[in-house]
Amino acid sequence: MTRDGLAQSLRMGVFVRGLAMGAVETMPGVSGGTVAFITGIYDELVKSIASFSGGSLSVLLRDGWRDFAQRHNLGFLVVLGAGMALSFVFFANLLQSLLESREAYVMGFFFGLIAASVVHVGAESTWRWLATAGLAGLVLGLVVGVMAGTGSPTSDPSSVAVFVAGALAATAWILPGVSGAFVLVLLGLYEPMLAAVTNADLSVLATFVAGMVVGLVLFSKGLAWLLGRAHAAVLAVLTGFMAGSLIKLWPWNNVPVDDTVVAGVLATTILGVVAVALLAIGAHRKRALRAGALHEPDQTE
Repeated sequence: MTRDGLAQSLRMGVFVRGLAMGAVETMPGVSGGTVAFITGIYDELVKSIASFSGGSLSVLLRDGWRDFAQRHNLGFLVVLGAGMALSFVFFANLLQSLLESREAYVMGFFFGLIAASVVHVGAESTWRWLATAGLAGLVLGLVVGVMAGTGSPTSDPSSVAVFVAGALAATAWILPGVSGAFVLVLLGLYEPMLAAVTNADLSVLATFVAGMVVGLVLFSKGLAWLLGRAHAAVLAVLTGFMAGSLIKLWPWNNVPVDDTVVAGVLATTILGVVAVALLAIGAHRKRALRAGALHEPDQTE
């Protein structure tokens, strides 16, 4: 494969990952950061976002657009963002419909997705950290999961509330295992934001996106610093948090247990586990192929 062919393949892979991240971010308790992590682009995502700073504008004015785009990895971010936006709009509409008619099945799928992600992310840490920091994360996840059930939806949020929600949601989104939508549930803004997407309320969405940009730029630097110095500890906390937050995703939280649908929910739960397993296998192979391709001499057809 030529370098151009490899680059095109990688761009398509990033777009597909964006589609997956946008899809899972529509669901409380499911993190786009988790998808980024298990598909092998998490570190690149964090570093790309963290590259923005107060000096970014001066780079653009002094060195021009090409150097600015290269320094901040804009090609990667734009392709990923396009996939996320397209998927988010589609799945927001689909999810709204499915939650009204098949809530238990949807919750079963994402319960399996997060349960499998707990195993995958935890495997990247150590038993020592899982037994300490992971336990603390588990308690925090349980508390947050219980609190999420007591949040009341806000019918008409203010612009300030939407902006702050965007910043906090982005902060959660960049972490593997923590969902931005989950934060919206805690703030009582999940349903209003889902409605804003499905109704194309541009003023609300613009305010929310502005908050996300601020949250990403400010938080990504701290996260990059933490991951560089305490990688295993951070992942242990996130593993525990994901495990604890499963209480919020239990398929029968808001649905009476009915023997006629138990088999269906079990099937969707298994499907979620399989989805994570396939993503993890694909990410491993992709990293191996990419590493091998980058060490090959340039070839032309």
